[in-house]
Amino acid sequence: MKYLALLFVPIFLLFAAWQYNDPDRVLWFVIYLTPAYTAFRAFQQRSNPELLVVLGLLSLAGGYTLWAQMTAWEGFFSEGAGISMKSVNQELAREACGLWICSFSYALFWVMNKLEK
Repeated sequence: MKYLALLFVPIFLLFAAWQYNDPDRVLWFVIYLTPAYTAFRAFQQRSNPELLVVLGLLSLAGGYTLWAQMTAWEGFFSEGAGISMKSVNQELAREACGLWICSFSYALFWVMNKLEK
């Protein structure tokens, strides 16, 4: 099970790298490097369950807040445009789901921590 946590490390590092051209890249670097760090700590079996709960709740709430700001569902991608942002709603949907992926990982690491004990 701990190797599943190790799988999340490069995934979140890749998520952080994709933020390079984002106008608010510093914020998203921190948002994605934090679960990369917690994934590595979960792999080492040295997770902090209280921290995981706080981070999970914050990322859940942040994702909900971004999702609620959307005025219409326009999907994640524009037709024929690849992954470039064509509307604010698409950017909000991507950011909300990114935060929810972080939330899922925090919950997974919390469960892994409880199963270790």
